Amino acid sequence: MYVNMTFSPKFGPKLLSDYCRKHIFVSELLSKKSYIMATLSLTILPAKALKGGRHKVRIAVAHNSQTRYIVTDVVIDSAKEWKNGKIVKRDDATYLNTKLLQRMQEAQRIIDEVPYVEGLSCAELVTSIMHAKAKKTQTLASAFEEMLEVSTAKETTKEIYRSQFRGITSVIPSKTLVSHVTPLMVQRFIKKRGAELAQATLKNTIALLAQVLKFCQANGYTDFRTLPTSGLVKHAVYVRQNWLTPDEVRFIRDNETDRTIYNKFRDIFMLSYYLGGINLVDLAKVNFNECKDTLKYIRTKTERTQKVNPYVEFSIPAEAQVIIEKYKAKDGHLNMFKRDYKDMCHGLTYSVLQYRKDYKMPNLTFYSARKSFAQHAFALGENESVIDYILGHSLGAGKHKMLYSYIKVTPDMASEAIRKVCDFIASDKNF
Repeated sequence: MYVNMTFSPKFGPKLLSDYCRKHIFVSELLSKKSYIMATLSLTILPAKALKGGRHKVRIAVAHNSQTRYIVTDVVIDSAKEWKNGKIVKRDDATYLNTKLLQRMQEAQRIIDEVPYVEGLSCAELVTSIMHAKAKKTQTLASAFEEMLEVSTAKETTKEIYRSQFRGITSVIPSKTLVSHVTPLMVQRFIKKRGAELAQATLKNTIALLAQVLKFCQANGYTDFRTLPTSGLVKHAVYVRQNWLTPDEVRFIRDNETDRTIYNKFRDIFMLSYYLGGINLVDLAKVNFNECKDTLKYIRTKTERTQKVNPYVEFSIPAEAQVIIEKYKAKDGHLNMFKRDYKDMCHGLTYSVLQYRKDYKMPNLTFYSARKSFAQHAFALGENESVIDYILGHSLGAGKHKMLYSYIKVTPDMASEAIRKVCDFIASDKNF
């Protein structure tokens, strides 16, 4: 660095010396900065030649005394087509060289935007470049698959997500870049599918889309200030009011028909009711050879959630024992619809549709057994926490979180509640 040492009236000898030292120090910093900044160049690697002598053109990133390479999508037929960092002897050489220059300029722009480049190793810098490029090319479909890849959800839940996602991409193309998703796209989806889907289903579908966009936001794929799904669907709680009156439950219990499928539906419906509204998937898993007098199981839907009581446990009432013995196979599982859960679901779906049509019970679903048990127990004055325990809900959340640090629902309390409901339904009383 050239320093003008000519005497100036405003500098004394000491001030002039300090001035020189400061400017030389700044000059050294600038020189060091330019030394450690990354440099880019185009190259081919003979050791990485493809079959037939072809070569992929790479961007060499030199930084902090190291060199790493970024592979481009440009391929030349032989090393003879490469000279002094350019493609030669090809009809499309000008086009390919322009394309490579654009790739380098894009990489350089990303480097310029990376904070504190000096503190990164060469490998870390290349990773930053590749990550920034991925942000621009991440589509809805690729982001959704990435989200499922790291998700801890069960495979059955993932299948539900995939089904919902297919509904989303029937309106918003799957190849849409996540950064291009707008509130208008979501509004168009709601307008087109809103009339076809139940409100609860529409809400869950939009929630899945929001989940995908949040995943992209967390991984830096988007720069949304607010999610495109925000405020477009009211987050109301939709409760299916499909519980039955005590007399309707008694009608199903006492209805003996000449149709085997109706009688099977009656038995499995009442078994669910007697066993505290147990879900079909859980009922299919129970080994009644092991659970002879006491039912103890983990509810499938909440098995991965934190609960005060991990198990649902209570004494099996006599009313349920009769049905269990009627259908129990040698291995202890129920032999109703080939014992497979999906077969049971298909068989019950058809049975319920026909049953409610023939007997004019429009609110009837298999889930009505669970809903009816809970409603009847509550109407009989049972404590909410006991009903929650029997249903296998996750306890210790929301306003009751601290309460369940001090109290515990016991199997005996659950057994008493179930006995009370069974005695009530065995009588001719109503609320």
